[in-house]
Amino acid sequence: MIDIDAMFFVVVSQGKANDVLRKAKDCGAKSGTIFLGEGTIQNKLLEILGLTEVRKEILMISSSNEICDKLHETLSEEFMFYKKNKGIAFTIPFKRWQLQDTLEEQKSSPENIAATHFCILTIVDKGRGKACINAARAAGARGGTLIHARGAGIPAEFYFPLVIEPQKEIVMVITTKEKAAPIRNRIFSELELGKVGNGIIFTLPVNRVSGIFEGVTP
Repeated sequence: MIDIDAMFFVVVSQGKANDVLRKAKDCGAKSGTIFLGEGTIQNKLLEILGLTEVRKEILMISSSNEICDKLHETLSEEFMFYKKNKGIAFTIPFKRWQLQDTLEEQKSSPENIAATHFCILTIVDKGRGKACINAARAAGARGGTLIHARGAGIPAEFYFPLVIEPQKEIVMVITTKEKAAPIRNRIFSELELGKVGNGIIFTLPVNRVSGIFEGVTP
């Protein structure tokens, strides 16, 4: 039985996640989950041509810290994450948070957590994901990954005998510690997430990253 200390994520171009998962299993990972997303490219010429979206696959693996470290080293070398635009990997710890930290706001803010990077996750209604990415960029983010999802709470609309389940978009932004709070605050403000039903946003610490270059969209 493997201790589950962290969630290991890999973001690669569409069609590559299965190869990454096979290599991860060689490193000791037991299983993984692959889901589809869209990356963004920050390039003026591509923006003019309307070619700024790239299909992505996100691989999620739960594992021990030891195996996560091995995954960073092996996958980075095998799939050349040390080169730009080849893919990124990051680890989110499970055991960092304690109850007393959640009771004191100042202790749970990004500025007071020992992590070099943070993962900002925003969940909004379908069609608002790009506005979220634009807000993040305005605050210093280099880009993000948009994941299509479905709500599972109370349906937004009900037409007897059909239940219309709301479509959602999840925006994932990996950024440095210094930029985390400004980006989070800009998204919260511009998308009016303080209003009921407009969406939610939360920030998770990242204790190791591979393939992320300052000034380059992940």
